[in-house]
Amino acid sequence: MSQNDIDITRRALFTGAATSLGVSVLASAPVAAAQSAAAPAGSDARRRADLELFLKVFPPSRPPASGRMNAHDKVWEDWVKRTGELPPDFASMPSIPGLPDPLVLREGGREVPVTNAALWNRQKQWIRAQFEQWVFGNMPPAPDNLRAVVTGTRREGTATVRDVRLEFGPGHRAKLRLQLVIPEGKGPFPVFLTDHNRRRPWLYTAVKRGYIGCYYAAADPVYGDGDDSDAYIEIYPDYDFSCLARWGWSASRAVDYLVTLPEVAKDQIGLTGHSRGGKQALVGAAFDERIGAVIASSGNTGECDPWRYTTDMFVNESIQLLTAAQPHWFQPRLRFFAGREDKLPVDQNMLMALMAPRGLMMYAGYAESAGNPFGFEQAYRSVLSVYRFLGREENLWLNLREGEHPTNAADIEQFVDFFDSVFGRHRRPKFETWICGYTFDRWREITKENIDPLSFPKRAVGDFGSEIESASDWEGRRKSIRQTITHVLGEAPPVVPFDALRNISETNLANEGWLATLYNRPLDDRTGARFKSEGMGVLGLPFGDGLQGDLYYPAGADGKPKPGRWPVIVWLHPFSYQNGWSAGRPWLSGGWAYQQDERPSFPMLVKKGVAVFAFDQIGFGTRIHEAKAFYERYPKWSLLGNMIVDARAAVGALSRLQEIDSSKIFLLGYALGGKVGLLTAAFEDRIKGVISVCGLDPLRLYTSDKSTEGIRQYSHLHGLLPRLGFFVDHQDRVPFDFDEVLALIAPKPALVMAPTLDRYARLADVEREVEECKRIYSLLGQPGALSFETPADFNRFSRRMQERVLEWLTGYL
Repeated sequence: MSQNDIDITRRALFTGAATSLGVSVLASAPVAAAQSAAAPAGSDARRRADLELFLKVFPPSRPPASGRMNAHDKVWEDWVKRTGELPPDFASMPSIPGLPDPLVLREGGREVPVTNAALWNRQKQWIRAQFEQWVFGNMPPAPDNLRAVVTGTRREGTATVRDVRLEFGPGHRAKLRLQLVIPEGKGPFPVFLTDHNRRRPWLYTAVKRGYIGCYYAAADPVYGDGDDSDAYIEIYPDYDFSCLARWGWSASRAVDYLVTLPEVAKDQIGLTGHSRGGKQALVGAAFDERIGAVIASSGNTGECDPWRYTTDMFVNESIQLLTAAQPHWFQPRLRFFAGREDKLPVDQNMLMALMAPRGLMMYAGYAESAGNPFGFEQAYRSVLSVYRFLGREENLWLNLREGEHPTNAADIEQFVDFFDSVFGRHRRPKFETWICGYTFDRWREITKENIDPLSFPKRAVGDFGSEIESASDWEGRRKSIRQTITHVLGEAPPVVPFDALRNISETNLANEGWLATLYNRPLDDRTGARFKSEGMGVLGLPFGDGLQGDLYYPAGADGKPKPGRWPVIVWLHPFSYQNGWSAGRPWLSGGWAYQQDERPSFPMLVKKGVAVFAFDQIGFGTRIHEAKAFYERYPKWSLLGNMIVDARAAVGALSRLQEIDSSKIFLLGYALGGKVGLLTAAFEDRIKGVISVCGLDPLRLYTSDKSTEGIRQYSHLHGLLPRLGFFVDHQDRVPFDFDEVLALIAPKPALVMAPTLDRYARLADVEREVEECKRIYSLLGQPGALSFETPADFNRFSRRMQERVLEWLTGYL
């Protein structure tokens, strides 16, 4: 079959759509030029300032294993210097805190619902253009001169192996090696297409199940077979397609050849890959509608986990980390969106939506260190709306498996099951595994709760302090605020205090479960052998209703606990669903700069003579499975209420240990942990002080433009405090706000850190709430106990911030 015949066949199958990877719907340069022309006055100055801050805040990128990003640059900073490109004018771009809706077409500042096939085809063109512009780079059109050279044919076992070299492009200089493994029998056969060579357990199972296994040699050279697509950089100099785009574009060149073969079932070509191979597989299939199904396996960030849910508070692979570690994978412009993910016009859910109605399986381990089951589930719900719109929701599967990153032959069996089902060879029950599984609507269905927000009075920031003239006045008001917050948190079940240890030599009979082993958490080590060089020991400490946390404590040169009573910090982790408190392995002191920026350093604290206690919040880490049925078990309570009870129980258990100085117990939290820390400190009198990083949320200042997640973060996204969902459009009637929470903490020492560019909470709003609390601190005679700092940074807990926290703590130890 000629290339022209292939193109004709393709157009007949997918009328009205851009069908082959490499058909540029909208070139990058014209898009950039149009944006520049439309930029408001003064935008260049803003953009230069944004770039200057970016280069100051984030550590530099590093050269990839290939030694280069593109034909000219080794690292991202080289690209910036050479091109002079500035970040987009973020101030003029809309903020989209949630996932962009793939069924809403944005044209000329208007939002047009997608209601028919014509609008959906226009939307697909727009999505592809945006991904080329911001994420993957501009890709060449499909070549019209492809030729195939069979370089070898042989029998291996009962299969026929055919080696092929494709030649195409200018002067036929572009080459791509293929290897087809063809099973015995009468075709045509479906195809299992991948860039994983036969050193990996991928093709074998597919061939056993009656598929042609087809390998194409466009992959990371670390896997031992080179990367044929690297040469495309010079062969196609007018296109800036990134490494992942080149790999995915190569899959389409393999398809160009496969559809010419009589032994191939042309409507049953499935593409798959794992990790970085999963990323490129999704790109390839999204841009080439001849590919009937794709399995994106554990690609995580840049694949099925949206960029909006890979920020530092999720402790996986953020934009800044991934584009620094692998600067060649993506179009360099993507890196500008680090910390400003809400400004991206598109997200990975929209790339996945391009697969509809064809087959898509989202496949990953929910406990992978680089993963995020919450992000996968949010993306799945968004993409499912498109499959329902097209009437093929059975072709979208969500399979969040157990285990870490690697796969084995049993996983491939499931892949073939999926392809069989989509291709109509053997229908199987659809996979739809939920790990978190929360929705606000489901909570309302379970609890039957209904709140009329209009029955609540309008409130304003700081109004809690009106008519408070003395400490005694405040004591009465304080009690009333606590009661209000308690009511919103819900009815806690009966609590039986745990029989806590009295010293660290006693036997601990609790445990964290099997997931702690998967996370490679340090085992109870009272000899100090593992961390002897760090001057640190670790032991499991039971608390609460049979929970266990880990206590890292100062140890001497002999590995034994240092004498005396230690101050202690309770570390309250962020939204690290996949690994809980151990995300990023905070027991390590060293590592790459980006690794140090994404988790606290326990050794840094312990070396100052401070013990650190860490445990998983309910719904995270080893306790990730506890949240899914929580509201069925405790319909009148809340996850946030449970978290506060657990944090207070941890304080109680630490207070009983004779090695702990019970007068010096501090709470330290980031993001989710920052919220839990503030609320716990508002109720718990046994703590000395609290540090909250990116944890103070101005609930009443959540604006109608919905430019931040605001109240929805608590009610609709993470299910922390569902009752707040009734106030989403009535934020001025929210029963309590964090200005009141912070005032309740007075006069205890508190450090609130609010980065200037935190996209989840506007700095001016946070400043306003903190300012209202200062009066209470002054009233109680401790005006200096409340510290408010605003580092020039994004929402993260960087190493610089950690060092500042330690400096602040030193003043109270």
